[in-house]
Amino acid sequence: MTFGSADMGPRLGDEEIDGLVSKLKRGEYLEDYYRPLLFREAKEVELAYAAKESRSQILSSTMAVPLQPLKRYGKAEDGEWTNKLVVGDNLQVLKTLLEMKNRGELKNADGSNGVRLCYIDPPFATKQEFQGARGQRAYRDKLAGADFVEFLRKRLVFIRELLAEDGSLYVHLDTRKSHYVKILLDEIFGEHNFRSEIIWKRTSAHASAHRYGPVHDTILFYSKSGLFRWNGGRQAYDPDYVRQRFARGGERPWKDADLTGAGIRHGETGKAWRGFDPSKKGRHWYFPPDELDRLDAGGRIYWPENKGAQPRLKQFLDEMDGVALQDVWVDIPPVNSQAEERVGYPTQKPVALIRRILDASTNEGDLVLDCFSGSGTTAVVAESINRRWIANDAGKLSIYLTQRRVLSRGVASNDARTGRAGVRVGSSDRASLRHPREADRAATVPEQALLRA
Repeated sequence: MTFGSADMGPRLGDEEIDGLVSKLKRGEYLEDYYRPLLFREAKEVELAYAAKESRSQILSSTMAVPLQPLKRYGKAEDGEWTNKLVVGDNLQVLKTLLEMKNRGELKNADGSNGVRLCYIDPPFATKQEFQGARGQRAYRDKLAGADFVEFLRKRLVFIRELLAEDGSLYVHLDTRKSHYVKILLDEIFGEHNFRSEIIWKRTSAHASAHRYGPVHDTILFYSKSGLFRWNGGRQAYDPDYVRQRFARGGERPWKDADLTGAGIRHGETGKAWRGFDPSKKGRHWYFPPDELDRLDAGGRIYWPENKGAQPRLKQFLDEMDGVALQDVWVDIPPVNSQAEERVGYPTQKPVALIRRILDASTNEGDLVLDCFSGSGTTAVVAESINRRWIANDAGKLSIYLTQRRVLSRGVASNDARTGRAGVRVGSSDRASLRHPREADRAATVPEQALLRA
């Protein structure tokens, strides 16, 4: 017998435990040495609530379920990756995927094991029931308080284990629970692996009687480790910035920019040019003198009218690629009632939003996971930019829409290089792949039987 935890392993032997019990029975105090061996060290900040399970309990007590193929589209050669659309409870599916990862079956194209990027848009604890555009049931968001927090925490524990060592997670939330989930993620991933809190302006102005109008969602970005994939990205200049800074040039607007950088150089870029010596100000030219001559001959250098003012570089708007992505996104509109991409799912996210995330944190052939698939936008975007993907949801409407949207991209054609599949958990319920209203009419078995593992 040993005394310890599943997370840390044995810490005290049988003789030590017997000795401690004897001391306690005699009413003696224990030495401080035993404090870290007997009591879990509290984290600097953590959420405490009833029924909070340990990480080891979550990983060991969750049941895995087999993934039973229902339909297959395209053709993959033996050993090639097949994209997966899975219907069923995502906690059990995540356990199954973790077992697959441990067997080396969740591979990126570069051979690395594990999910490169997970994006989730979970319920927001709204206590509402959501319907599709035609009145179909989309999903129920009834959990609240500690029940909601623990529901999400269990899934986040599995997601961390599923990620590749250089993998990333994006969690999409609104203002109701984002503060709680931020603390959860700090606990699970480590505060040092927090990367960004992205603010997405999801709607236009709201009139709210007793508070500021709620117009944004929050996306929390974490990495599994300090070595994570990051391609960054660019976004268009703000129109006001363009009007102010690119005011010259007429039909081809330009702005002026510095031609020198900080620090003295002793090579070509440190030499004087056209009577201007950057070394006197502790600086150097960005270009050697012969390149400066070519830029000037091509009309690329701006000479201010002020006497003695240093020449500057002309930067033309049509040659600029915008600014580096910031953490406030106001340039991606929501999927409104008139949007071309709208499919009738109540919480559908725009393709441009998911595309920006995948471009920033994945490369071609990387594996993407979304276990709250909803309208299927993550799978659709991943398919369109040659990422491998796994999408999972328990809702019939979600599975129907995801399948329809992916297939509309021509996935059904035979393609040996990118074999695709639709996969479900549990018994073969073909009704779940029809239109939801037809499925409701055709289903004659109890609801639990549809998803029985």
